[in-house]
Amino acid sequence: MAEARDPLTIRYLEPVGRLTVVRQDPPASAASFSATYVGPGGWGFDAPGAEGTARLVNQLVTSAAGPYDRVELARRLDRAGATLSRQCAPESSEVTVWGPADAWEPLLGLLALVVQRPRFDPDDVQRARRQLVERQLREATQPAHRAERELLLGIFPPGHPYRGTGLGTSRTVRALSRERLRRFHREHFTGEGGLLVVTAPARDRAVRAAAARLFRTLAEARSPTLRAAARRPSKGSKRSVDLPGRSQVEVRLGGPSIVRGDPRYPAAFLANEILGARPLLSRLFQRVRERGGLAYHASSALEAMRLAGYWVAQAGTGGDRWRRVLPMVTGELRRLRRENPSPTELDLIRESAIGELPLSLESTAEAHELAVEAAYHRLPEDHWRRWPATLRGVSPTEVREAAEAAFGSSGSVQVVVGPLGPA
Repeated sequence: MAEARDPLTIRYLEPVGRLTVVRQDPPASAASFSATYVGPGGWGFDAPGAEGTARLVNQLVTSAAGPYDRVELARRLDRAGATLSRQCAPESSEVTVWGPADAWEPLLGLLALVVQRPRFDPDDVQRARRQLVERQLREATQPAHRAERELLLGIFPPGHPYRGTGLGTSRTVRALSRERLRRFHREHFTGEGGLLVVTAPARDRAVRAAAARLFRTLAEARSPTLRAAARRPSKGSKRSVDLPGRSQVEVRLGGPSIVRGDPRYPAAFLANEILGARPLLSRLFQRVRERGGLAYHASSALEAMRLAGYWVAQAGTGGDRWRRVLPMVTGELRRLRRENPSPTELDLIRESAIGELPLSLESTAEAHELAVEAAYHRLPEDHWRRWPATLRGVSPTEVREAAEAAFGSSGSVQVVVGPLGPA
């Protein structure tokens, strides 16, 4: 019997040792495939005094692997019409390969190679160190990057895995030896706690067999455990950094929030869309940018992760306007927490969000991102198939109640970074 084809549904296959394996059908008529390995190698695992380790390792695994140095690996990808990409987060490190659908198995083998056998060539390590130090400089001197760093420092206590941005300092990065990088890789690119998501035009059995053959050295490796330091109750704080000579002031309001697995997440998702995540339609865009004309950008985000989460409402404006923008953002947050959205506003935002789902199926890469998100958070196989009905079942009252929890004022932080001018 032919297997049903549905890119909105994922399938949890039989694990390969301790490695979770997931398959997704590609969109109809797709000519490409994607595969991602996600492991417990985020910067929340960096040892004190060794900050920057996770980001360096994440960068280096796609640089050279097995018999291929940096140049040869790039040539092999070019000949195959494929790409390798990577991403590092507080909880995890991920590597993705994308390429022609008819070459899915050899390209999956290439992903297995870079995940399991990175070379950490000395020249590559030196290059990666320089690039990370350059990013540290941008983080310290560019308003948007500096505002993000200050926000996280204000929200999360010392020792919390979400507190930093993973870039470390010049001192910590330059002190990282190849052996330390190799050891971090061995301990954090593992089967246990690891996840392999494959979006390919192949049967479940073929994908599982390929995973078992290609990732066999990873399968039994045990992972470390990430723990979050307890947050002490806080009334909130204010942080400001004056950067004379810059053209833009970045305003951030944020605070602790719910985890992704919280049953209130769908309502909190809609609250965030209403506040600032829905382009053109959201309140922050309409109030601060469109009608007020006071900001270059105005938006919000809800970062709901496994151990904790945080929310942020943000705007970028001129040095002569930020004092007018800040109370506008604060007022929209207060309204979100205290008032139910009107049924008309909620329906408009909700249907706009639901309408994005089919657009995500127009390419393999975008559909694959849905599968990775669902699998990483251990969501049901039909999560995205049921998502529209889930959102349509949320009432205005539930949105307001979720906003109180997910965008609460307790422990909130106000950050202003840029050319602040005289008080």
